[in-house]
Amino acid sequence: MRTLIRKPPLLYAVAAAALALITWVDYASGYEFGFFVFYFLPVATVAWWGSRRAGAIFALASGACWYLSDRLSGTPYSRTLYVYWETLMRTVSYLLVGLALSQVRSALRRQQDLLRIVSHDLRTPLAVLTGQAELLARRAEPGSWVASRAESILRVTHRMATMIDDLVDAARYQSRRLPLDLRPVELEPFLSELLHRMSAALPCERVDLQVRGEGLAVQADPGRLERIIVNLLSNALRYSPAPSRVQVEVSPSGGRVIVAVVDHGPGIAEEDRPHLFEQYYRGRASAGSEGLGLGLHSAELLVRAHGGSIRAEATRGGGATFLIELPAAEPPRRAPGESGVRSRVADQRR
Repeated sequence: MRTLIRKPPLLYAVAAAALALITWVDYASGYEFGFFVFYFLPVATVAWWGSRRAGAIFALASGACWYLSDRLSGTPYSRTLYVYWETLMRTVSYLLVGLALSQVRSALRRQQDLLRIVSHDLRTPLAVLTGQAELLARRAEPGSWVASRAESILRVTHRMATMIDDLVDAARYQSRRLPLDLRPVELEPFLSELLHRMSAALPCERVDLQVRGEGLAVQADPGRLERIIVNLLSNALRYSPAPSRVQVEVSPSGGRVIVAVVDHGPGIAEEDRPHLFEQYYRGRASAGSEGLGLGLHSAELLVRAHGGSIRAEATRGGGATFLIELPAAEPPRRAPGESGVRSRVADQRR
């Protein structure tokens, strides 16, 4: 309610004017045209944008206005009790709509508050922990006990950051507040730099990158595109046996670009296929492993937000292949001598 303190006076005036107009039209036409339906408009408006109390007041006022307009219009009822019964039932329906909408609005506000808490209060200490682990890893001798512990911390903090990002993006997508910084992204340098940077948190030495074509680029938000790839790579590396390889293949397809992440793990059970991208769904292969069931769901939401599509297929010889299709773009122009490797757009600001 605190986000709407300045809005209700004007909102209530507009809703009251609408209620008066609807009442006059109802009075002029009589009850036979069913104008009682339009009384929901002011009730719904103040219940959604105002408060629960205002919604209840307008619901009662709408019921009273409907009753007066029909009684004063001079249109007779076959039975006198009908008007009282209809007034009661319609007033109850107005109240139910007003209370339901105000409850939904309150839940959305609580979700937005939680989103702010998650995006700030959890990310800040996690960023400090990650920074300290990276500093420890740089100062430790390669292969030492300290270095292996620092790498373990980095893997765990990366996993926690991914879970937080999945929760935040899912909430923002559902509330239609997911911002995208779209720009041409050339995939070969982007993916090469991503694999190099993520090697501390994921065993990226097992990943083979293959790009079929020169200068293949997509129209995407670099930070969100990284999230999509990292989610799919994390799953592929987690469910594949350690010696096996994971392929990331990029190829053109008309006016789109296909990015395939191929693993050779246990594959996808037949009963899991229809539910792979559902929120909080975890298949048989993920039993006993950590996770919220948001990784693939988040990847699908982000791909759809880019105007693309994602699907899963069985890998020949065993395993799973996830195919992402994104709109193609002209590769970004680079200054002479520029390598084309782009740094990640910091997702923590979103």
